Amino acid sequence: MDRKRRGMEGLKKTLFCFPYAGGSASFYREWKFDDDVIEVIPLEYPGHGSKYSEPLCEHMTDLTDILLKEMETKHQMNSLKNISLFGHSMGAIVAYEIAAKLEERDDNIIEHLFISSKSSPKYKVDQIDCSNTKHLKQSLEKIGGTNKELLETEDFMNIFLPIIQSDLNVLANYHHEKKREKKVGNKAVLLLGSNDTVTKESIESWNEYIEHIEGLHILKGDHFYIKQNQDIVLKIIQEYELNSRCGVLI
Repeated sequence: MDRKRRGMEGLKKTLFCFPYAGGSASFYREWKFDDDVIEVIPLEYPGHGSKYSEPLCEHMTDLTDILLKEMETKHQMNSLKNISLFGHSMGAIVAYEIAAKLEERDDNIIEHLFISSKSSPKYKVDQIDCSNTKHLKQSLEKIGGTNKELLETEDFMNIFLPIIQSDLNVLANYHHEKKREKKVGNKAVLLLGSNDTVTKESIESWNEYIEHIEGLHILKGDHFYIKQNQDIVLKIIQEYELNSRCGVLI
């Protein structure tokens, strides 16, 4: 092993990734960093993707407890160093809650929270009537990220509808649950699409929930800006992880 490779091994970091409502861990399947200096571990929600046969969760607490246990057992999180969390949309709330739980038990092992396209808990989730299929399809088309042709496919909707309905209920229930009384002491980086349904003001309000906001990055695109900016997103993450850079990039 040459000197450069040994240095990279010493810097090895782990990035746990959490998907959006209705999504799956496969959203992150193409994420790969230079020299593999950051290992990407996507987490699957029960009832989604590869865990389709498992029961869906009804509350954020249940979901984060299950994921945290998986991180500790299957992925041996407690033996890892240099851990960060990335969450897109609903996944940002999941990442925040997991970081808060770890802090509550004095496991301050999270280096960065990457919050992507999600307002802080201060903002209530826009209610989508999942019982009205037409309204649901229109809402999903507006947000983006779901193939329009698939939304018109009955077989797909029969599978997808219970999943998205469950996730939206988890988010709705979350906003009625008791809020945390103090800020999470982590460092956070905010990312947003320039034509996102999430506003700059609402994502900046994470400073009321997280102690250190290191930067805000607004990239061209909608709520799923990551799809057309994957290389840029990975570069931003890597720069923060390796160089502890900060700032605003628009």
